[in-house]
Amino acid sequence: MPAIPRTKKQARKTRGTAAHICPPPRRKALPQGAQNLSAGTVIMKRIDLPLWSDTVFLFFAVFLFFFCVFRFYLHSLWGALLGALAAGAAAAFLFFLFFRARRKKRHASEGEKAEIGKLAFHLAMDSPEHNAALIARCLSAEHEREAGENADAGTAAAHGSEREYARIRGGRIDTEKGSTYLKFQFEKVTADELSPVIRAEGGQKTVLGAAFTDEAQKLAAAFGLELKDAAEVYALVKDSGCMPETLISPPEPKRGFRAKFAFRMRRGAWRGYLFSGTFLLLFSLFTIFPVYYIAAGGILLAVAAAVRFFGKKD
Repeated sequence: MPAIPRTKKQARKTRGTAAHICPPPRRKALPQGAQNLSAGTVIMKRIDLPLWSDTVFLFFAVFLFFFCVFRFYLHSLWGALLGALAAGAAAAFLFFLFFRARRKKRHASEGEKAEIGKLAFHLAMDSPEHNAALIARCLSAEHEREAGENADAGTAAAHGSEREYARIRGGRIDTEKGSTYLKFQFEKVTADELSPVIRAEGGQKTVLGAAFTDEAQKLAAAFGLELKDAAEVYALVKDSGCMPETLISPPEPKRGFRAKFAFRMRRGAWRGYLFSGTFLLLFSLFTIFPVYYIAAGGILLAVAAAVRFFGKKD
């Protein structure tokens, strides 16, 4: 059973070993205007605009349908209005509850993929020396954290002070567990690029890269190489607390009106708007309230045309 630090002072020493290797980044104080802008941006990110727009659209569609139905069978205008409001609110509420959890999970996955892509771009653009120093700090911090969990504070501190855990030697990083080779690039690592690693001396070998071809994965499995892609590298850097404050990123292109509109609506949604608008216009030919159907159908057809030409590609 692993030993547990018996005093608060020992516990603080255990937690401080990894933090000493990768100290937390310093945050500069923002001006008042920048703070307000940042808060507004966070609030806007928390609002799922597509989900709310779909919910409102469903509410009005259901409301219009049931209002026409209730108005035809009921003599009271207020009764038909209240019944349609209740039906539309119930349908919108159930729709919102059903899709909110699914969209949150999907957005979280998309956000993590974006962060992984940003780090992969940074590592591909940065110099090999900087990348080696970053990964060495991550491996040392991970080792210190594991040592703090499996031993008391005095043993972990003494072990860390005896010698450096991760050492950079040429194009690799040597640790007690083996050698780690860095292959950060934009293209997938091929089998030919793994051949020098296989021929190199050493026991356990690990190759870090953004992605690997199928042939490279088969070759690594045949020779016992461990491959870690961009997602695993991101987890290593993040969990060790050594994530760089600023990442190298490509310049963002200027976004006009069309690009901003494309961010909001998908191009593939135009068929649903066209289908709904067409049927509303067809129903206006034999309903007792043609004005409502013509107005709603015309609006949906206009939205379908706008989404078709300006929407975001799927």
